[in-house]
Amino acid sequence: MVRVMEDKKALLPALLAVMALGWVVGWATSSEKSEYAIVAFAFGAVFINIYFSHLEKRGIVLEDERTLRINEIASRRTLQVTSMGLAVALLALSGKTSNPKMEGAFIAVGLVLAVMLMLHLLFRHYYSRVM
Repeated sequence: MVRVMEDKKALLPALLAVMALGWVVGWATSSEKSEYAIVAFAFGAVFINIYFSHLEKRGIVLEDERTLRINEIASRRTLQVTSMGLAVALLALSGKTSNPKMEGAFIAVGLVLAVMLMLHLLFRHYYSRVM
C-alpha cells in the first residue's frame, strides 16, 4: 500500500506540468500568440518524456505488458473507427464537389485519409524490420 501511494505521488510533477501547459496554451491562444503555445507544448512533451524515463530508471512501473497490450488494441480500434468515419464522409462529400465549400472539405478529408494510409504503411514497414 505504501508503494502504491509513493508511485502516485511520483506522478505529481507530471500532473503539474500538464496543468501549467494547459494554462500557457490557453493564455497563448486567447492572446493570439500561437508560437508560444507551440513552444510550451514542445517543452512540456520533452519534460514529461524525460521525467517518465527517470521514473522508470528508479523502478516505478507506469505500464506493464497488460496495459501496453490494452493500449495497442484500443489504438487500433480507434484508428479503424476513425478511418471508416472519414471514408464515409469522403463518400458523402464526393457528390457535393460542385459547391466550393464542400470541395475544400472533400480535399481535406481525402488528404487525411491518404496521410493515415501512408503513415500506416511506413510504420508497418519500419516495425517489420525492427521487431
